[in-house]
Formats: sequence, structure tokens, C-alpha cells
Amino acid sequence: MTEQHSPMDQAESSPRRAASPGQSVELTAGGVPVVERDFFIEEFRGVTIVVALSAVTSTARTAIRRTVGEFASGDTRFVFVVPVDRVAEVTEAIDALAVERSATWDDRTVARLWLAIADSHRVVIGAEASEVARTAGSVSASVRASKMVLTDAGGGWGTPCRSFADIDAHRDLLVAHLAGRGLDDFVPAAHEALAGGAYSVNLCRAEDLEFELLTFEGRGTVLTQGRYLHLASLQVDDFPAIEALVEQGVREGVLKQRSRLEVARLAVGGLGARVLRTGHLAGVVGLEVDRYAGTGFGEVSGLITVAEFSGLGAGGLLVDGLSARCRDRGITTLFAVTVSADAAQFFLRRGFDEVGPQDVPPAKWDGYDTDRLTQARCFVKQV
Repeated sequence: MTEQHSPMDQAESSPRRAASPGQSVELTAGGVPVVERDFFIEEFRGVTIVVALSAVTSTARTAIRRTVGEFASGDTRFVFVVPVDRVAEVTEAIDALAVERSATWDDRTVARLWLAIADSHRVVIGAEASEVARTAGSVSASVRASKMVLTDAGGGWGTPCRSFADIDAHRDLLVAHLAGRGLDDFVPAAHEALAGGAYSVNLCRAEDLEFELLTFEGRGTVLTQGRYLHLASLQVDDFPAIEALVEQGVREGVLKQRSRLEVARLAVGGLGARVLRTGHLAGVVGLEVDRYAGTGFGEVSGLITVAEFSGLGAGGLLVDGLSARCRDRGITTLFAVTVSADAAQFFLRRGFDEVGPQDVPPAKWDGYDTDRLTQARCFVKQV
């Protein structure tokens, strides 16, 4: 959330801005940015996703066909739970294996389902229309799927749709909202999936499945249970994901263009907010100290979070981590510069004080764009 100026500076807005007009973005046939698709193909590589489709419209059928097709190269496994009278058409649409439903999920039945998923990668299970969500929850828990998606014509939770919710912390509000939509079984189904090992449950429209699973913004609500993120140093294995995040930020006007060396420099001294159960990055940040050696100052650098995880507190977690790192290195003051009103509010909420440009190291302004100087707002925090 700092000013886009030096190679290690950054800016972030919340919510994230759309790409600027005139920017060229390569899209898939379904309209998904290719760079985002590639990011999530890697994130869900080798993962099993259970999807509850209570209603199978032609639009939904097209969306699931495209979604499954996009994941074909990533070894992602899908289990679709659909009304019994739609099994044949969904099976044909995604070239899947139809598995006979079971009244009880005993060990023998579950073992056969495990083999079907492992061997076929695309499985369709039928259920009574009123039992699709609960059946999906039972299936997810039985195979210990990493993710479940519940679909409904109403999409995610709220208008505008909130990106994230802790199912325990928001239980009463979520239950009331879904009950008002006639979806009383969604929360029990989500609880069963999460208790069975899923790290998240998505709530979205069936026709939005492609965008929900393959874009940073998503189109629905991600439900989790308890602590979701933890802080860790960035690793060389993270570099492809970091590059994808930075490219996304550049495309949306959130970050300035960086060379690969500059991105690597950010990563070497940086921190990542990781999804606890998968290790995937929800956000990254760097700490710029070399320019300010001997001053006692360090600068927030390259802070960017994955929009899919908005509401999880990744930005705050990363800044708190930088504060701790500053203390360890004997740096007394952390500062940030931004031209964004949203970013300014973020820093104020994190305990920063707004100061004038004369109150940050003079080296910050070396070669700085004078036109932007009049818009720049500076924030400092004693650590």
C-alpha cells in the first residue's frame, strides 16, 4: 500500500481496482485472465473439489464444462453432486464417471468412491434435489476433499457479495441469510465438509464457477473455520506465485512494473501470509532498508494480497510481521507512502500516524515525480 515510485515501492487499494482502460490482458475463452487461471491451476494441483449443483441450467453446464477443461492440465479432481435426473447430461458434458449414490456412506462404499475419484478424476453422483447440498457435504467429508463448492442462483453472501466469512464467527448471520433464501441445509453441509478436512467452502452461482475458482476476485463467498492464515518467510519455491501476484497488481494499476530481479529482491527479504492448510500465498510484502541505512527507518514495500482472500486480514498480518522484523533488526520506525485514500485508511487502522514528507528519510524523494509529491501521504509507526 505504499506509493508506486521506486523499484521496491508499491501501492494497494481495497477493494482492488479493475485493469486500466487500454491495458492488454490475455483471456481464456470464458473471459478469465490467463495469468490468474495459471495461478489457480497450480494452487489446486492434485486437489479434489466437490461441487454441489442443485440446478443444472444450460449456462451452468457450459460453465462447468469450461471449468473442468481449464483444470485438465493441473491434475485437479472433481466430484459433482447433482439431482438424479441430471446425472446423465452432466456426465456427458464433462466426460465423467457416474457413480451410483448410496443411502449410507460405509467404509466399503467410500473405498469404492475413493478409487473412482483417483482413477477417473471426474465423478458425478446423483441425489434427490432437496438433498444435493447435504450429500455433497457427506461426500466431501468421506473423501476428505480439500474444497467444496455450494451453488445457488443467489450467489454469495450479501450485496455486494462479501469475499470471506468465518463460519463460526458469523454463524448466526449466515444461517439467517441462507434460511431467507431457503438454503437451511447449506451451513450444516459446509460444517460437515470443513470438519472432514476441507480448508474452505465456496458459495457462488453455478454459472460463476469458472470465475470463482480461477480468478483472484472470485464471484462468491469463501467460508472457512477458525484461523486461516499464518506468517512465514518467502521461499524460492514461491517465486512463480510471487511473480503472478506482482503481474496481477501491475495489470490492475496496484503495483508499478518491476523487473524479475526487482521482484526477486522483494522476495528475498519478504514475508508471506499463507493459507494454513495448503501453504498457498494469500499475500506478500517486502521491507526496504538499504536505501535508508543508518536512519532507523524501514519502508513497507510490495504489499499485495490475493483478492480471493479479502477479509482474512492478510494485509494486517503482513504489516505486523514487518514490525516484528524491524524490531529484530534494530529498526525503530516503519513508514509507508501512498496516494490511495483506501491505503491511507488501512495504515491508520494499523496504528500508523500521518506525517509530512519531511518526516520520512530524504532518500525517499530522490528522483521522485514532483507531480505526485503533492498527492503523496506519508505514514509512520514506531515499532
